[in-house]
Amino acid sequence: MTALKPDMSALAKLSPTVTGVAAFAFVHGGEFAVHIRCFAPAAGVPEDPVTGSANAALPAYLAHHGLLEKTGREYVATQATEMGRDGRVFVRVLDAQAARRSGGRW
Repeated sequence: MTALKPDMSALAKLSPTVTGVAAFAFVHGGEFAVHIRCFAPAAGVPEDPVTGSANAALPAYLAHHGLLEKTGREYVATQATEMGRDGRVFVRVLDAQAARRSGGRW
């Protein structure tokens, strides 16, 4: 994830179809289950240090694709380390439909 260098011009051209793009990777071992990065250059946010909407949508994506077992129903996501920040989002999946709660610090 740290080597990811998105083409901001290409991402901006996706707007108004999409506001931004979120990329994630599973982290094995340690405190975090997921490393996520979010980019929305057309909205004036080249990279968001902590993105509540992306972190809230991710559990539904994981559940839909049968990947929730990789994180478990409670996990911590890391974001913004590439920006010199230490964003953490705490996620709890409440039910089989991936209803969730999230909160964090940044």
